[in-house]
Amino acid sequence: MELPENGPLPFFRQEMYMVILQSVFYGSVFVTGFFGNVFVVLAVVSQSQLRSTTDYLISSLAIADLLIMIFCLPTTLLNNILTEWQLGALFCKMSTWINATTSCASIYTLVAVTADRYLAICHTLKYTLWEVGYTLYVIAGIWIVSGSLATPNLYGYDEIYFEYGNHTLCVCASRTNEKLQFVVVNLILAFIVPFMLISVSYTKIFYTVSNHRSLAVDAHIRDERTKLRVATMMLTVIVVFALCWLPLYGIYTYFFFFADNSSYVFMLASQVLRPFFQWLSLLSSSLNPLIYIAYSHKYRRAFHKILLLPCQSKYERVRGNYTAQHREPSIKGQPN
Repeated sequence: MELPENGPLPFFRQEMYMVILQSVFYGSVFVTGFFGNVFVVLAVVSQSQLRSTTDYLISSLAIADLLIMIFCLPTTLLNNILTEWQLGALFCKMSTWINATTSCASIYTLVAVTADRYLAICHTLKYTLWEVGYTLYVIAGIWIVSGSLATPNLYGYDEIYFEYGNHTLCVCASRTNEKLQFVVVNLILAFIVPFMLISVSYTKIFYTVSNHRSLAVDAHIRDERTKLRVATMMLTVIVVFALCWLPLYGIYTYFFFFADNSSYVFMLASQVLRPFFQWLSLLSSSLNPLIYIAYSHKYRRAFHKILLLPCQSKYERVRGNYTAQHREPSIKGQPN
């Protein structure tokens, strides 16, 4: 929608039907992603059978996805539908820092999961020597590195005011060389290099499986199938992540290197394609719990227990009250 240079500025930068449409799409992703990832974290915390190295890495990925749902999704939606930035300078800095941190943490966690599956399948003896406690150090390192790479956003992003006709508009934008940050951190360190490592590792994983499948004996075949099923589940998560994020990286590459700001293609990409591709990248965070449920019996059982927990607690209270009421007469009737 074209903003008027004179007269009052509209609160929304887009037509109302687009505001409603985007709100519905983003809202559906928020509900699915928030509750799904809460269930993942609760499952790992409450269920003793979900305490493996992979499960701890999955819980770290779920925490990153939760932060994306809580901080990144609302600010992305508001940026797309509001004419001006409304949340202040501090939240401008923090939201962009959290966005960059969680994005890096997600992809680096997927690299760690891939390394975990690679050791489990290709170097079984070494994997048996790996203690679960070491994984917690890996997770902490992932978050520290991710937060450090995102640090330039804290001093680079701020409220910026610019003149538009007779108006002064406030936006949350970068004061520094955003192109350099995008190329070095987002594109190379947080996308291309991680996916190169993942591709090489999974190539070796499936090569090892195909070469040794015929040698598997009954005593080990169940364990090998379990490892392969977990590897396939996490490969699905990785492929979904790549498919959901690739269009957004593509359109930002276009904006930074090839866009003509006055062209119709730029306007279409900025007003229509970018909000959709941003939504698509957020969608990946809400799909992960569904993938775990589809592939893993353990996660299905854990989710089932968590969902039935309120009913079970109510049943235990009713049963306890019933037992107490029926014991009381016999106690009173006992001789002194």
